[in-house]
Amino acid sequence: MARWLVTQGDHQFSAADLNELKQLAQSGSVGAGDMVQPPGTSDWLYASELPELAELFSDSDAIDDDDWDMPKSRNRTPIMAVLLGLVAFGVYGMWDYGQKLPSHEDLEIIGGTTGMALTEMIASSNTGIRAEPNESAATVGSIEKDQTIQLLGKRGEWYNVRNPSGAQGFVKSDTVVPAYYFADADTRQSYDPIYNPDRYVFVKNSSWMQLPDQREENVTIFQFLLQNKSKFEMTDIKLLATIKDKNDRVIETQEIAIEGAIPSHDGVMVGTLNPSKDTPDGTPRLMTTSELERLAKEDGSLMSRWTDGVELAMESEGFVEANIDLLQVRAIPKEL
Repeated sequence: MARWLVTQGDHQFSAADLNELKQLAQSGSVGAGDMVQPPGTSDWLYASELPELAELFSDSDAIDDDDWDMPKSRNRTPIMAVLLGLVAFGVYGMWDYGQKLPSHEDLEIIGGTTGMALTEMIASSNTGIRAEPNESAATVGSIEKDQTIQLLGKRGEWYNVRNPSGAQGFVKSDTVVPAYYFADADTRQSYDPIYNPDRYVFVKNSSWMQLPDQREENVTIFQFLLQNKSKFEMTDIKLLATIKDKNDRVIETQEIAIEGAIPSHDGVMVGTLNPSKDTPDGTPRLMTTSELERLAKEDGSLMSRWTDGVELAMESEGFVEANIDLLQVRAIPKEL
């Protein structure tokens, strides 16, 4: 169901659909100066700016600069005058009546002003935590409306989260409000990679091959570069290998977990650290070159066990196309 989010000061709730939103506006529960996020968007607008609601508000409900000095009712939000110039860029939220929104120069974490850490979010409704990022996956926990939860990563339209009880899994991104929504435009831009890390990490120069002896064992070698275009280090990397036949039909997929991190504004290759001769049955470790370099500082012999690229044992035969795509990643917060 397409939900509409409504923010009033530091309080947030949702309307199940447009009809319910209109009813709330007609009853006075939603005012002209309240912030509304339409379903399927990331922008916040004044309720009076929505064509579907504009006719429900009288002229006396219009937002006025005089509202800055003193809130005259629950629907008069004094901070709105400051935010008017930001509407064109998408206003995501506000924090408290009469307070100046925090700027990134003042923050190590947003918690310095709001009590929320950069990797925290507020649940906008009661919802279940799924074991996998899909609606049909088993429920492994739950979050309650207005509860603070921890951000662990992002996969498509799903956030990987942990609730206060320790349950860990996935929730849809539109069921939570990230901490940086309660900050100014500069802060949101600076911290966007925390909540949308997948927009800043790219798989580059991807290629694959099968040598004759590998073809007999149906082993494929993937080589690629991971590029990070953000100011944050990225980790908890998961990739998806997609195998297609000559008819461009997907015949196999494999999820690949990569150890290590991608430095900020940098790119790294990915390779395989093979087991030592003492543990021939050990499991190869897939990692970034930066992680190998870190480990090799304490054990230089690791370099002799390193091979470029990722080897995958495929179940399908006769494929003609193999792609590597980013599946999940997490930004590591730091002081800006």
